[in-house]
Amino acid sequence: MKSVNVDNDSMDMACNFLNCSKGSVPFKYLGLLVGAKAKSMSTWEPLVEKLSGRLNTWGHKYISFGGRIVLLNSVLNVIPIFYLSFLKLPVQVWKRLVRIQREFLWGGVEGSKKISWVKWESVCRHKSNGGLGIKDIRIMNVSLLVKWRWRLLNGNIALWKEVLEARYGAIVGGLLEEGFSGRPSFASEWWKDIVKLGDFGGPNWFNLGMEQKVGNGLTSSFWNNVWRGDKCFRVKYPRLFLISTHTEAMVGEVGLVSDRGTVWSLNWRRHLFMWEEKVLVSFMEDLEGVRFSNEADVWKWKMEDNGVFTVSSSYKKLEELVFGEVVWSEGEKGVFDKMWRSPAPSRGKHFSTVSQPR
Repeated sequence: MKSVNVDNDSMDMACNFLNCSKGSVPFKYLGLLVGAKAKSMSTWEPLVEKLSGRLNTWGHKYISFGGRIVLLNSVLNVIPIFYLSFLKLPVQVWKRLVRIQREFLWGGVEGSKKISWVKWESVCRHKSNGGLGIKDIRIMNVSLLVKWRWRLLNGNIALWKEVLEARYGAIVGGLLEEGFSGRPSFASEWWKDIVKLGDFGGPNWFNLGMEQKVGNGLTSSFWNNVWRGDKCFRVKYPRLFLISTHTEAMVGEVGLVSDRGTVWSLNWRRHLFMWEEKVLVSFMEDLEGVRFSNEADVWKWKMEDNGVFTVSSSYKKLEELVFGEVVWSEGEKGVFDKMWRSPAPSRGKHFSTVSQPR
């Protein structure tokens, strides 16, 4: 039995009554330390030891360069997935894991220090961009964690969501609102990390990848959510937002269905100036064609045709933002495509990639 905010005497009494042993926090559940500090090196030490231990099992085997790349992606990068799905990777742990990966790639199973012929960023680029296709563990960590943001916005009612809403209130549903900073002083480190994920690859990278499909309009913020075009109206029409009397209204509260279609009830704090009326004309043009339905509003992920978030599409987007987009000529693209599709040994194809001028 484990307790939270219970004195030792009451805990001892409960254990004696129930005839069970007394535990402590943190404790391990499904391989994760519950209640441990995510930024502490001791929390991640079991993971680092597991990676090192797996390398030791290959100690006396010869593995080619191409084989080491396959093992990196299929084994060494898969072992920490469970950890990375729940906890934000501290910088010092990330550097240590990258060092293990780098020494294994260039030095072989024994991990001897040898020359790194290509910088790690280039190694982690996609094959079509001149890299070796090895997953960057930091980007993978953010791609996995950001799925919690997606689950908060979409999905069925779950106990963990109810706990967050009871703890932090209405701010849980405002993750995608412009200017959101839902990190109260009493928030847990996990929640603070989830909130900050949206700026990892650049300001609001996650928000820009989301759009809201309006149904009945009852859960979509008229000014603060991106539901029409590629920007929220608060950013696109800041002057009108400042003089509006319904800055917190939902789309369904501003739009009224009539025989003539959708009529917008827009109220202002004062009479509009002449130049503001011209802005209003453009604003009303953006609202043309909006139709309500009886269905609930849903969020869509722009990176996928079906609108459903995937870790792979998130990783691809973050890779472009963090590493920068590589511009190749059509001829260069054709060379990489033919090279990876050729029947040549994998070692030769990988060597051809790392030998490309950078």
